[in-house]
Amino acid sequence: MYGWRPSLVANILMGSLLAPGASLARPLFPSPLLSQVAPARPEIARAQEQIENGAFEEAVKTLESGLNAPDVTDDQLVELYRLLGLTALYLGDEERASEAYEMLLQARPDYELPRSASPKIRTLYARLKEDIKNRRVRPVTLQVEPLPDATGGEPLEVEARILDLALGARAKLFYRRAGAQAYSSVDFVRDRSNRERYRATLPAYELPEAPSAYQVEYYFEVADAAQRRLAGRGDAFNPLVFQVAAERKAVAAPDERPWFKSPWLWVTVGAVAVAGTAGAVVYATSEERGRVPITVRVNP
Repeated sequence: MYGWRPSLVANILMGSLLAPGASLARPLFPSPLLSQVAPARPEIARAQEQIENGAFEEAVKTLESGLNAPDVTDDQLVELYRLLGLTALYLGDEERASEAYEMLLQARPDYELPRSASPKIRTLYARLKEDIKNRRVRPVTLQVEPLPDATGGEPLEVEARILDLALGARAKLFYRRAGAQAYSSVDFVRDRSNRERYRATLPAYELPEAPSAYQVEYYFEVADAAQRRLAGRGDAFNPLVFQVAAERKAVAAPDERPWFKSPWLWVTVGAVAVAGTAGAVVYATSEERGRVPITVRVNP
């Protein structure tokens, strides 16, 4: 379908997609349609210019590049999918347009095309919207393993696999120290290399070291923009639990002994004793000089 010649597409657009009685001197895409306030992103502006110039196939590539870019906000995704659906409709690919509008409507269920859109496109969009409403939406799938026991003072990395996450939905890890009243939370962030893999990190300061082990209660939840739970594991009333190990006590090194058990003390004492004994022997065996015998008699 994307192999159509631009001239053929232009003829079809001018012949069938414009409103009855529309003048060919009017732009194919009225300026209000493309001048809606949209988040600033180069792919959006470039795709709008390409659509105005009738370069629909190039616009599709630009929009796909924008959708695959990292750090795209939900508002930007809505605008990218809106333009992709519009371009697919003009190229006659209703299946692809349906997929794009389905993603858009998951985030903005009440979204409506601007009044400046041609009747043909409005009719197609209305039919697609009705089909999407009547069709069962695929549920969000959350795959995550229970958290292992942790070491105090160190961060804890958590990995999850999330399928069919709707625009505007958020995946969070809620946690609290056992016995606390309120939960704190951290967001899961999509891995840039794998759109189905998400990561969250429990910071080290939330898992401090303590003299004794303690438990942390937690649960996972995916909720939409209206805070409706789409998927999860555990909940605030039935949380999961992991344990943080007690702080490690310092162990004395092998040479750290009480002073009275030090071998060097007794070596010193022994050396002093040997020296004293040797001195006494020398003194006792030395030559005796200057002695005069004295006899004392006592007469009765």
